[in-house]
Amino acid sequence: MKTLAEELPPNTVRFGCKVVSIKVDANTSAYSILHLHDGTMLMPRVIIGCDGVNSVVASIVGLNSSRHFSTCAIRGVTHYQTLHPFGTAFYLFDKDGVRLGLLPINHNDVYWFLTRKLTSTDSMVSKDQRLIKDSTVEAIKGFPNHITEMINNSDVDSLHLTDQIRYRAPWDLLRTKFCKGTVTLAGDALHAMAPFLAQGGSASLEDAVVLARCLSQNMGIALDPTGMKAARAALDQYAKERKMRVFWLSLETFVVGTMHDTSALLVRGLCIITLIILFRDKIANTSYDCGRL
Repeated sequence: MKTLAEELPPNTVRFGCKVVSIKVDANTSAYSILHLHDGTMLMPRVIIGCDGVNSVVASIVGLNSSRHFSTCAIRGVTHYQTLHPFGTAFYLFDKDGVRLGLLPINHNDVYWFLTRKLTSTDSMVSKDQRLIKDSTVEAIKGFPNHITEMINNSDVDSLHLTDQIRYRAPWDLLRTKFCKGTVTLAGDALHAMAPFLAQGGSASLEDAVVLARCLSQNMGIALDPTGMKAARAALDQYAKERKMRVFWLSLETFVVGTMHDTSALLVRGLCIITLIILFRDKIANTSYDCGRL
């Protein structure tokens, strides 16, 4: 991030800032006011909230707080001194409510992830990487030996446990414009989703492409000396383009997450039926084209 920031004019990027509140003036020709934690007030022409799952900006545009599943996620990397046995394939194992996936990075390194039910000790475990490894080894009892070896040999420094998998309710995205004046959202602040589809990061890149394109297409509006009219038009266009894409992604993630999160057979059955009807093609979301810049 610092490398990218160094290519910009001085003082373009401020690190370590936290937004406390935003005032959006009822007069749409006026600038919004950002209040930072250190007392600083900023009056930017455009506000793009990329402040994560607990976004302050999201509440300004009308989105409810993100929610969480009763599932935790563990991620890690294992280095093999000789070639690992997985080739180039993606593997997924599911046993007794524990799901483990792995994807080779190269001939010697394998990225893996695991989801399981949240426990009362996970908040403490998440702060100690050795405890994360121990809890993961415990969770995969009964898995194939080569999987147990992979976890045992994982790089401790690479381990991370997310004890609350948060998501944005898909119906919130459907009912909300997620754009107010010259304030909008992108990334997890907009479409926080559980990692079950592994599309959160790519959806954020899509946000960036579409937002940049919309801003570029609207910057030439005549009789707009402040640029506010162009900014509002660009953000409105961005919100319209992204709404259904992030809704369907969030809905599929929510259904998959609920299916794994619930112990109720009826709910699980309804989730399976929904996936069959609406999401028969399991990889259709990966072929989505957001267009060019």
